[in-house]
Amino acid sequence: MRLSRPILGSLSAILILLAIFTFNVQASGIDMRYLLAETPFSIFLPMVRSGASSSPPPPSPSPTSPVPTVTILPPGGGMIINHNSIGLYDRIPSSYLRAAEAIKFTFMDRSVGANIDEGIGCLAAVSWEASNSACRRGYVDASLTNWVTYPNGNLPIPTVITFPGGNNRSNIHFVYHEGTWEEDLSYFIQSYPNYANQDIFSYQHNYLHVAAGSTIDDVYFDPNYRGTNIYDLEALEDRYPNKTFVYWTASLARTIGSADAQSFNDQMRSWAAQNGKILIDIAAIESHAPNGTACRNSQGYEIICKDYTTEANGGHLGSVSGGKIRIAKAIWVTLAQIAGWQP
Repeated sequence: MRLSRPILGSLSAILILLAIFTFNVQASGIDMRYLLAETPFSIFLPMVRSGASSSPPPPSPSPTSPVPTVTILPPGGGMIINHNSIGLYDRIPSSYLRAAEAIKFTFMDRSVGANIDEGIGCLAAVSWEASNSACRRGYVDASLTNWVTYPNGNLPIPTVITFPGGNNRSNIHFVYHEGTWEEDLSYFIQSYPNYANQDIFSYQHNYLHVAAGSTIDDVYFDPNYRGTNIYDLEALEDRYPNKTFVYWTASLARTIGSADAQSFNDQMRSWAAQNGKILIDIAAIESHAPNGTACRNSQGYEIICKDYTTEANGGHLGSVSGGKIRIAKAIWVTLAQIAGWQP
């Protein structure tokens, strides 16, 4: 067996000490045999393992990774929200719904916008049962003739007016304004600095702006037009590059449906798609029944479905609740996707 150098050195030192001790004892006349027999002692040798190395202490467990937070950012590309998007509302994850609720969103319109704002208020109720009666009105059958406030006896509640409730709408606001389409558009652009504290300030044209004979579809997308049009909105975007801009198609009525309405809305859809814009296609939502059936007049133009209005000629969403609730759901789907949700 080979001893390592540290052990040999230790043994040498011990032997030298023993020799000195023995010499001193003998010089004192003490019998070493007696001393060793009566005095117990121990010798401690260091234990050294060849090739052994000290191991570092085990690493401390890393802390649990924090839950990612949702950052509100404009989407990188375009987004079209239409009648096919309504079903996404029930699929919004709670984290993205909370993020959507944090977005400061203000939109401008006239009476139909007020109806939509009421629909947003409906979804903010604690529950469907606790919501305002204006949120629970619907037709009694497929004839779309008579309507009642639900619940009502044994009548089945129409799915189109149901919702879970609980959406916090404290950051969503509505601005009422009425004028010609160009007056409204100019007012919106001039007012924008007053709403620069909002994440989104948006504007929707109403069905009166696209009635038969309107010039809106002729000049709105014309780069040579000297009045206010889409190019002024693009210039506004350039002045506020950190803001998110949301565009809308125009709302519809039972008799509007017109060539001008169809042309304007189709141009807005094409422009938004080609330029990567966010578009709430309210015309598509209003012109499709809850089952997906398209509603058009005898000329083939989109009109608001009877499912959403009780008016013979107009397009208000007040008497029955389905239309304003569907559009309110579309707005939440829009905000959730702006907040980063990818359905």
